[in-house]
Amino acid sequence: MKALLIVDIQNDFVKPTGTLYSNGVEGIIPNILSLVEMFKKEGVPIITTMDWHKVHDPEFEKWPPHCVEKTEGAALIMELDDSLKNYEKHYTIKKRKYSAFFDTNFEGLLKSLNIEEIHVVGVATNICVLFTVEELCNREYKVVVHEKGTASYDEKLHRFALREMKEVLGVEIL
Repeated sequence: MKALLIVDIQNDFVKPTGTLYSNGVEGIIPNILSLVEMFKKEGVPIITTMDWHKVHDPEFEKWPPHCVEKTEGAALIMELDDSLKNYEKHYTIKKRKYSAFFDTNFEGLLKSLNIEEIHVVGVATNICVLFTVEELCNREYKVVVHEKGTASYDEKLHRFALREMKEVLGVEIL
């Protein structure tokens, strides 16, 4: 079975009022919403990850405070949240590190859903997307990254991450 994985499409990353917003990142939203509708029609699981930090998270020594649990900045963007409302095959993984696997039940969820192929979109291509994709590949999942559904705060790092995923990890880039 396949699934759609949507990485960290939260207000602090994608909305202009967000703490770690980068100009133009919101341009991927229509592409992501289109994929959501397509995957919903197919009736397959859709998994959203959410960066989810405590107030004094050590990560804030590297990055400004962002996605603090239970804040507006940590919420999924309204358009995505609305699109997934009442979809019975929507699952959420709250994570506190770059990879969706670290200290979460992500691997157990994938196994329980019999997932073999994962289509990935989200932000930032060179951080949370890359580190999650790397671990998916290490676990022998087939991974497809949708380029027009990914973005980063740095175009060169975005391009590097896509190339790294394709050339080193063997990921299919659409």
